[in-house]
Amino acid sequence: MKRTLLFSLIPSLLVSFSPAGRAEPAPAVPKVIHVAEIGGQNGKPLGAGVLTLAKEKGFFDEEFAKDGVTFDFKYYAGTGPAINEALAQGNADIGTYGGVPNVIGLAGGIPAHVVLTRHSRGSMNYYLAVRPDSGIKSVEDLRGKRISVQKGTNPYATLIRFLDRHGVAEKEVKIVNIQSADALAAFNAGVVDAITGTTNLLVLRDQGKVRLIADERDSDGGFADETNISGYLVNDAFAQKYPDVVERLVKVIVKASWWASQEGNREELITFLSRASVGGEKYVRDLYAGPLTPRFSPLIDGESLDGYRKIVAFGIEHKLVRPDAQFSEAWFEPKYLAQALKDLHLEAYWTPVGPPLPDLHALIHEPSPATQSPRRPSFPPIPSGSSSIS
Repeated sequence: MKRTLLFSLIPSLLVSFSPAGRAEPAPAVPKVIHVAEIGGQNGKPLGAGVLTLAKEKGFFDEEFAKDGVTFDFKYYAGTGPAINEALAQGNADIGTYGGVPNVIGLAGGIPAHVVLTRHSRGSMNYYLAVRPDSGIKSVEDLRGKRISVQKGTNPYATLIRFLDRHGVAEKEVKIVNIQSADALAAFNAGVVDAITGTTNLLVLRDQGKVRLIADERDSDGGFADETNISGYLVNDAFAQKYPDVVERLVKVIVKASWWASQEGNREELITFLSRASVGGEKYVRDLYAGPLTPRFSPLIDGESLDGYRKIVAFGIEHKLVRPDAQFSEAWFEPKYLAQALKDLHLEAYWTPVGPPLPDLHALIHEPSPATQSPRRPSFPPIPSGSSSIS
């Protein structure tokens, strides 16, 4: 009886005393990838970004369905600051949001790196509106008035710079820190005198519900900011565990950016964007007039880096980051972008504005090791004049 019991225990003993208690190897892919984007009320998207476009076009499924990977998209009403928290706590694997909260998070030590950027390059206008019967007629009249904007975000930095260009300092107005999803309710309730926004304020203007404060730079009354940049950040623990998955994620984003930049896809792009816009096609078409290629560039180039440097300086001045905070190229991890550009034969497709991040340039142009088999691109090299993915 004892002999039988001893032999029955041998398999479990062999497992228990395997060399060095070796753990089971980590899975090659996660079951779920958690994606974070900025959102509005009820957890719905606030606009439509490239990640959502990639989802809509089926690019994520094309890349990951064979592995059984699913995607959990969450749209945060708290916008960039909330996504910083999600990345810090491991609740998001990848997120895309504004450069101002990017810098606040990275300077504060969140465990994440920027893997791609997107620069507005004039494609985004913010607006400042008052009630139609308001006595506020000019930017200068805002002194002493209450303005709604969420601090620590791109709209906040853009507003403060706009006021500064008109000789109005932040301390001369009363900034009411309200999330964009709640700003209109506060405005309608009379809690604030002026409200910041994007296309939603154009819609309200055309309905006669608000009046825009004009800026001589734009007949529509809009104000843009040269450092209105955003980044795609990946959680470090996720990247360390699944580096190949991050490489494939970045490839999907670059592929979607390429698709969106094609003139032949403009109408489909406008239709897609219009579904998430409060104003519909009319406003989206105006916003996306002009060349598409530069506004969908994912390159970490000189303009992007300069934008982040300016945000650091702004953050120090307005006490969003520590006084000793410094810009660092170590915030960026370009290897995934470099590989994606190679895989998709897009090394020369986008023109960098200013020199690219040195590591990115080196990675793009370094020859593949002789022992490494060349990767098969997701689609053939783009012929001249091509405008869609077959």
